[in-house]
Amino acid sequence: MDATQHRKLAGQVLARLSSALLPRWQPSGMQFAHIPSAFDAPWAAGLPLPSAADVQGPVTLIDKSEFQRETDGDVLADAYSSRPRTRVLESLHTRSGGWHALTTLHLSGLLRRRISCSVFESAPQDRTSGRHFDDWDGVIVQMRGAKRWHLWPSPDSPCRLQLTTRPGDVLLLPRGLRHEVTTPQHSIHVLLAITNRPLGDHPPPAHHGGA
Repeated sequence: MDATQHRKLAGQVLARLSSALLPRWQPSGMQFAHIPSAFDAPWAAGLPLPSAADVQGPVTLIDKSEFQRETDGDVLADAYSSRPRTRVLESLHTRSGGWHALTTLHLSGLLRRRISCSVFESAPQDRTSGRHFDDWDGVIVQMRGAKRWHLWPSPDSPCRLQLTTRPGDVLLLPRGLRHEVTTPQHSIHVLLAITNRPLGDHPPPAHHGGA
């Protein structure tokens, strides 16, 4: 796929994301929302994405608070085989010129915030990051498979909301919202992490525990 095609896809993705995100976005905080079928499911599932096998740079394996980053494919495969964990391709907005990087760039300019892009891949048996909260506003686009989200409205709340994202769904997770995930079906999703750092500030560290 050439640069023109990636630009076209980025424009299409940004248009759909903007209609889902902008009504719920304020610099002081984003509203929680689950928007089923924000994208056409077959179209979203068919969008090209980098994989752990072909990306340049480290791939991160996540198991609760442990983050193992590997650049060697054989070492990564052995580490995953010995302990299956969610695999994350971090900072793709700096490592690729694909549609996802272009979408991140344009959304960052639109919101005037630094945004990073990562791709999460999980199989049903994979360990994940457990219950946690993030210090960014997360825009999750489910690309393939399914992810089950368990959400706690407040730190002391015994109640939790459960929902499942499927291809084409968008999930908006405000910063500080406690959540945990399970994987009922092999899952790939894109995370756009909107930081509270304005453009021109120093970039945040690439450290994502969102799934």
